[in-house]
Parts: sequence; structure tokens; C-alpha cells
Amino acid sequence: MAMNQAQLQQLQQQQLQQQKLQQLMQQRSQPSAAAMMNPNLGQMQQGPGMTQQQMAMQQQQAAMAQQQQMQQMPIRAYLDQTVVPILLEGMSELVKERPSNPIEYLATYLLKHDPQRAGSQQQQMMMQQGMPR
Repeated sequence: MAMNQAQLQQLQQQQLQQQKLQQLMQQRSQPSAAAMMNPNLGQMQQGPGMTQQQMAMQQQQAAMAQQQQMQQMPIRAYLDQTVVPILLEGMSELVKERPSNPIEYLATYLLKHDPQRAGSQQQQMMMQQGMPR
């Protein structure tokens, strides 16, 4: 059976996507170069004499480093790390519930279960209660 040009291109695209996925899986299984060079990367160094301002500065620096790392990631890796896990969870719940307005249900689910939002809300509550982070 002879393949036409469109089928050949589609086959090549599928093979390319498979190769990219394999590369992504290999990248995810290997630690980053920065983590290998500095195993304490991302860990806050809190000492007894450290002020809240110094801790805040460290947190800000860590957030900036993480943001820079996110900007340099390939699109697929970025989505796989940030959006896909929670999106899959939300879609699983959506299938179980089968609401009449699935888009609104999914949007609400994502907002309620956003790990970044939950962390900032938890920090706000702790600050209001006067608890250390």
C-alpha cells in the first residue's frame, strides 16, 4: 500500500513527538545541572540569628531562581510540571461528577486546588495568627 505525502508527514510528526516525549522523560529522571552542583539549592538556610527580612530575601531569591528555571524549560516540560497534574485530577473529578456546566466546574476545581494559591493563603493565615512560616 503506497503512502501519500500527507500520511508520510503525519507519520514523521508522530515519530518526532515520540522522540521528544522520550527526551522529556529522560530529562525528568535526571537531576538538573544546578541541583547536581549545589545539592542545597532551593533549601532555605535558616539560622537562629536570621531576621525575618533575611528570610524574606532568601525566599525572594529562591522564587526568582525558580521563575528563571521555569522560563528556560521547554513548553511541554513546563506544562507537565505545572498544569497537567492538577488538570488531570480536575478532569477525573469532572468525569465522576458529570456536572451540567463542566467548564465552570473544572474552573472552580482548579482554583480550589491550585497549590500555589493554597500556599499563599496558608502563609497569609499564619501571618495573621502571628505564627512563623
